[in-house]
Amino acid sequence: MDLSPELIGPSVEFNDEHRHLLLRKLDDALGCAVSPTAWGCMWLADVSKLHSTLMRIQHFPDAIFDLKSNLRGANLDMIVRLWSQRHRSKSTASSSRSTPSVHIETSPALPSPQQIVPSKDATGDASQLQQSLSVSGDPSSQGLKRKRVSSESIPEISKRLREDRELRSVTAREMCRRRDGSTCIVTKFPDYIDVAHIFPFSMGRSDMGTGTFWDLLRMFWSQERIDGWRDAILRHGTETPENLMCLSPTLHRCHANGRFALQPIKMSEDEKQLTLRFYWLPRKSTLPATNSIQDRPHIADNIAELPRHLKVFNVITERKICSGDEIVLETPDPENLPLPDIRLLDMQWVLQRLMALSGGAEAEDYDLNDDDERVDPVGIESSESSQISEVDYNEIERWISSGSQVIVS
Repeated sequence: MDLSPELIGPSVEFNDEHRHLLLRKLDDALGCAVSPTAWGCMWLADVSKLHSTLMRIQHFPDAIFDLKSNLRGANLDMIVRLWSQRHRSKSTASSSRSTPSVHIETSPALPSPQQIVPSKDATGDASQLQQSLSVSGDPSSQGLKRKRVSSESIPEISKRLREDRELRSVTAREMCRRRDGSTCIVTKFPDYIDVAHIFPFSMGRSDMGTGTFWDLLRMFWSQERIDGWRDAILRHGTETPENLMCLSPTLHRCHANGRFALQPIKMSEDEKQLTLRFYWLPRKSTLPATNSIQDRPHIADNIAELPRHLKVFNVITERKICSGDEIVLETPDPENLPLPDIRLLDMQWVLQRLMALSGGAEAEDYDLNDDDERVDPVGIESSESSQISEVDYNEIERWISSGSQVIVS
């Protein structure tokens, strides 16, 4: 990958006259305004998708009703809600407050396979669990699977898999720290850093509506691009160094709130060096309820700081970090300490800007009560005794639905 200069910057799509022509024709066909999220999606969409949508409307006039329904419906907001982790309630958000240990007398919740980095050691366990839980029309195969369950109970298998997931999460974080030198990739601030996810950890769970999420993305981005994004996250899960990067606590929260984005520029042929560009993402204090598709957005590419004196510095050069600054990541071992996946960074580049355009990054009242409210739980590097683990969250959710007894110690 090596982007040409004309493709670098946060407003490249907005300055494309061919895109503007397509959107003007779509706007004429729609004859109505759309939500800020739909407006942002249209301006960030692949031109090929806009063209195919326009052709479909021109050949099948009734298709305009489906397009209106999709663009004006509330479902599109799910893209921003899930990406920004705003679906997480207070009960599932991380907290810096002291919390008692919790033991739940119920069968442990099964882990999401998307959150487990595949390994040879785990393959047998995962296969055994899948075989134990699968349903087959063949009586003989059902008998075989029931026999496997009797030798080791599902809760025991589940417990081992959960322990394996926790170990892999710790291992992935340590690999990320080694790769990035335990320094923030933007400010070079050392040691006291967070290991942040690119694709949100919370979206690795199978019950978070991610199927709908991907379906919504397909409305605006090409199948090839979506397949690349999905493959990057589904192949290894969220807990892998390809989905992690070291950020200072401040920048971790800024990124979670959609205040900046990283544009992938170039990956060296030996995959030992990755070049990114940093861009601040300002947002309006107020947004209209609807927008005309023709309203052209703009994100400045020369911002030195955001309102309320939100700014950061390179601690080595003492230079202020500005939009357009180049960030170079390196690894001595791309096989064992791989750099962040270009496809995940591309997805992040698109959806971070969508957050800013749609106003989806605006903090709600409850967001302001907890510094860690919207930061993924595995990414926070603080005392384990002061947090509820993701495993406990899963168990608590299962207890709530099952009414099992809880013992607080």
